[in-house]
Amino acid sequence: MKAGSMEGLIGASVNMKLTRTPLRVYKEAERRGDTEVMERAMGYVTEYQEKAHECSDRAQEALAKELKEERKEQEVKRDQALERKEEAQEFVEKVQEKNAPDTEKKDTVEISEEGKVVLKQNAGTQENAPDVEPTDTKMYTSEGKAISVEAASESGQKTIDVKL
Repeated sequence: MKAGSMEGLIGASVNMKLTRTPLRVYKEAERRGDTEVMERAMGYVTEYQEKAHECSDRAQEALAKELKEERKEQEVKRDQALERKEEAQEFVEKVQEKNAPDTEKKDTVEISEEGKVVLKQNAGTQENAPDVEPTDTKMYTSEGKAISVEAASESGQKTIDVKL
């Protein structure tokens, strides 16, 4: 609720409460039979009731305006939320495009003439290279002890595979 509608509702409420006093005076004057006081009291009651009715009308108008404004604000918020959602979707699509493996992309290597000559020279030296012992694959237990692959498969222990 905003200021306009609150002002109208409060004004209507206050004016209706203010009618109580002249009504009491009217009833007391009626018991005494004093018509002049009765007429004056009834004038005040009517005046306060008219003011209360005017305030009530202002509150109704203000509430209608506020409702329209609130609907416009909600529509703007909804549009902004949709825009943010679309932007987020576009961002996600861009990220997916960047991260998606591109099957058509291939790395190519071009070897220069000098490189081909060096390769031919090194091919002959590899025959003379010393033999390197093949490394065994080792497995480790959860305690960190190294065991052979065959022993690990037989015992059924939980192992961590590390290749060197």
